[in-house]
Amino acid sequence: MDLTGVGSVADFATGIMDRFWPKQMTEVERAQVQAGLIAALEQRELTRDGLRSEILKAELSQGDEYTKRARPTVIYAGLAFIGLVHVLFPMFTFWSRQTVPALSLPPEFWWAWGGVVSTWMIGRSAERMGAGGAVLKAITGGK
Repeated sequence: MDLTGVGSVADFATGIMDRFWPKQMTEVERAQVQAGLIAALEQRELTRDGLRSEILKAELSQGDEYTKRARPTVIYAGLAFIGLVHVLFPMFTFWSRQTVPALSLPPEFWWAWGGVVSTWMIGRSAERMGAGGAVLKAITGGK
């Protein structure tokens, strides 16, 4: 298992070389080009990862408190939709004795809402058990 990612970068570099460079290159030339290609690809990945971390830091350090509370808002809005569709509308239909088309929330709602709820719930549980870290702070919006 390649945990560092160097093996995949080297394989990618070799694949590029096989496709674009002539087959009559000597092994020394090939090794030099491969080493340069690997270094360039690694530098690109380091730059990309650095930019990603800067974006995450900027998002987490921003002053807008609402976006830090957005996960609970999604949870509460989902509960409101569930309450409307599966509790209030059926009760209204029963009491008014009118025929109303059957309503149901789409599967996409359940997948998205369930993913948000489960991620937030696991993060909050871990936070309450004393765990910490940047990932947990990103999940829960904690400081």
